[in-house]
Amino acid sequence: MSVALGTTTEPSNASWSRLTPEQLTEHLPDLVSARGGAAWFAAGVAMAPTMRLRHALTVLSEAARDRPALHAALEAAGEGGSWDLARAALELAPRATHPQPLVALLLRLVNTADPDTVTAVAEALPSRSVVLDSVAAAALERRVVALRKLARSAREEQAPVLARALTDLSARLAAVGQLDAAVTADHEATRIRRKLVEQDPDTHLADLAASLNNLAGSLTAAGQRHDALSPAEEATQLYRQLSEHSPGTHRGGLAAAVHTLATCLSRLGRRAEAVVAAEEATQLYRQLAEKNPHTYLPELATSLTTLARQLTGPGRSSEALAHLQHAVRIRRRLTRQAPDAHLPDLAASVTALAHQLTGLDRHAEALAHTKDAVRFYRRLTEQGSSAYLGNLAAALSKLGIALIRAGRRSAALGFTEEATALYRRLAESNAQVYLPALASSLHNHAITLAGAGQGQDALERIEEAVRIRRQLARQDPDTYHPALASSLENLAGRYRGLGHPKDAASAAAEATKIRRRLHPSPPV
Repeated sequence: MSVALGTTTEPSNASWSRLTPEQLTEHLPDLVSARGGAAWFAAGVAMAPTMRLRHALTVLSEAARDRPALHAALEAAGEGGSWDLARAALELAPRATHPQPLVALLLRLVNTADPDTVTAVAEALPSRSVVLDSVAAAALERRVVALRKLARSAREEQAPVLARALTDLSARLAAVGQLDAAVTADHEATRIRRKLVEQDPDTHLADLAASLNNLAGSLTAAGQRHDALSPAEEATQLYRQLSEHSPGTHRGGLAAAVHTLATCLSRLGRRAEAVVAAEEATQLYRQLAEKNPHTYLPELATSLTTLARQLTGPGRSSEALAHLQHAVRIRRRLTRQAPDAHLPDLAASVTALAHQLTGLDRHAEALAHTKDAVRFYRRLTEQGSSAYLGNLAAALSKLGIALIRAGRRSAALGFTEEATALYRRLAESNAQVYLPALASSLHNHAITLAGAGQGQDALERIEEAVRIRRQLARQDPDTYHPALASSLENLAGRYRGLGHPKDAASAAAEATKIRRRLHPSPPV
């Protein structure tokens, strides 16, 4: 029977592009799932009108939600795929309720298509998209490989293009959680641009400043906070120099560099300097957002959030709260307009607002915002982005603590347990970034278990937290000794509760020794 009549479940020689929308909806999932269906579908793409192709992909991606074989067939249809297929999938995926099959198709396509198609995909990708970040990273990796080959034969012409591609690649790698790879890409882009500045500083100095700023940001994200400061300072210095000659052109770059510097200083515990830098960045972004809100409102919200996190001194809590509330208002509005681009930033600002409200003893409001953060980060991870697993773990841990504070220990237990499991998984692949967080999560989970009457389980978790924090304190005593003392005090409490007074006394004595070292008594 003819496929065009929609009365068979086996592909025939006829093209699916001749099916009506009703026939596509009814029969296409079964036809593509059948043997040879993926190749048959791919063969019909060139003959399909744009709207019919979009309808077909929508039908298939939705049907693949509960049909693994169809998901695999749709992925296989991307093998060596055309620009027409890529363009339709790129347009649909960010708005799809179940985008994973379309993302799988695109990943197969960019890894197997011809270089021109891959370049077209890379250039068509939106600048921000949670759903498409993995596709962007794959497309840009192939583009960088091709550009490196071209640079070997025509280095002078291709070097700036390669540096730009590496910069784009770094941002996408960071977005999918490949933090060390992002650092590597930024290092390469910075090296290329330093050489270009030696040849033509007037043309390439601004690009070098941008690369240094990106490098500082990626180093900070990868947990290399000490290494991040130097490129952040150099980027800021270069942008100040550039802004003196052309302030209208480079004010945005200066704002970005000063903001990155504020973050670096904060991570190094230099809070007073961080406040000064964050205030300058915020002021710059306010001025920029007044003239160009589409471009700079997102950056203003980021800067407000960073500044609020630094305002911990007496009398500045209300100021910090106002900044965070402003940032959340901006990001809620942006997220309504483009959720795929702005939901991660909204989740971050809501998390910061919840923390600030907790510090002001406004626990009910803080709990509501923390629940929002968990909901947002779950949505992001469900869209297939593993980059937000750490954020989800942190939000779950905070929710557990908030519920404990509200006297709801039983409700807290599941959240602290899930947070600990996520951190354990993350620490296995990136101990430098996530081992401290795993220790904190174990510490909090032990408290929750103890409150639920599970004393022995609580003891095992806090013992593990102490072991990790001893290890961290040996590497960086100034940073980790306070946390180690806190876990030792927790451990002493667990020992006492289980009837081990000698062990309790030993743990308490060690904690006291650390506290005295941290805060020695003044001489009499």
